[in-house]
Amino acid sequence: MKNVSFLAELLEKDSITEHVRSISLKNDPSKVYLNTNDRQESIGENVLYTDVPGYLNISFAQNGQKKWEKSVATFEGSYIDLKKYNDLDHFLKSKLSSKRASRLRAYKRTLEKVFPIEYQYYYGEIQDHTYEKLMNTLKRMVTTRFDEKQMNHMALTEWDRFKELGKGLIREKKASLIVIYHGDEPIHISFNYIWKQLVFGYVRGFNIDYSKFYLGYIDIMIQLQWCFEMGFEIYDLLRENMEYKLRFADHTYLYANHITVAKQGPFSIISPLITWLSLSLKFDIYYPFISRLRAIYHRIPFLPKRKEKRIQPLYQLEKLDKEQWAKMDKERFSQTGIDSLNEPYGKRAVYHFLYLSKEKLEHLKIYTSLDDEHSIILECPDSLGKVIFKNRVEKHGK
Repeated sequence: MKNVSFLAELLEKDSITEHVRSISLKNDPSKVYLNTNDRQESIGENVLYTDVPGYLNISFAQNGQKKWEKSVATFEGSYIDLKKYNDLDHFLKSKLSSKRASRLRAYKRTLEKVFPIEYQYYYGEIQDHTYEKLMNTLKRMVTTRFDEKQMNHMALTEWDRFKELGKGLIREKKASLIVIYHGDEPIHISFNYIWKQLVFGYVRGFNIDYSKFYLGYIDIMIQLQWCFEMGFEIYDLLRENMEYKLRFADHTYLYANHITVAKQGPFSIISPLITWLSLSLKFDIYYPFISRLRAIYHRIPFLPKRKEKRIQPLYQLEKLDKEQWAKMDKERFSQTGIDSLNEPYGKRAVYHFLYLSKEKLEHLKIYTSLDDEHSIILECPDSLGKVIFKNRVEKHGK
């Protein structure tokens, strides 16, 4: 049996018409994104289609030869129905309380106040050197972030293939890169696949030095604003219904593995039937059973549990009043630049201070202590702070 990734055929290879006759939206059958009667020469293959989004109503063609088909639900996903909203303001008012919506806008204003920020949308055109720089930066961002979380990211397992395809897709308007720049430095990058009026948010990465600035929420806002302006109708958040996704999503759905049988003959259905039964046992019985068993195990108090690792704070940020600073011996401090800090988490600590103080980066002065190499003083016109850096040590829970 042939294995085919539905999303790869749809988003990367532009060969979906070899596999389906029509694609429409289940919740709105009037929205037909593909409808073709084109017939290819029959290859008579049995096919297992993976990564089939459950919110789409799909007529699998199999060149008109299919005799039997079955689906098995696999992973969760979610999407935003952009057609329901007039613009970003309408969306935020509909999805969030006025207080939370105001807070999201404040995140963006704070970022733009502290740093010289620009937003760039690469869709249809991108220079070779720009693409190379952005994709290398995006990979570094994702790797650094997920190494820190001690997790793996699916996109990294196939990065070279993904990177090779991406530039051409952007130039053909089948993908986009949306970038938040601090000056010339990209600090948040999103790569989206695009098909018809559907946008698929594939991978996002940010510079962890700016982690206090809620770049993820700012990215969501500028992406949706762009989607509304471009007239897109669906923003697919793809796999894993994490909290931030569910906060914005209009609908959740299940991906499916879909089996079509086209081969003739009395035994042609045996292999597909075994595949279907195996997938059903895995996703309908085994995974739910293990999940319930794990939940029951964790509710029993006397059974041994795996202790989560706790990470000691990277630094301690303290307020400093003007009287304290005035009494300090200034000869024991040396002014330095942010790029000259020797601490690996120096920028993160400095930007944390700027987020809290809402002061401009250009107004910041940094002083290193000659008596304590692991502490710095941060001075802005209206605020003062002290940072004490710590060695990063992993500790087990209590």
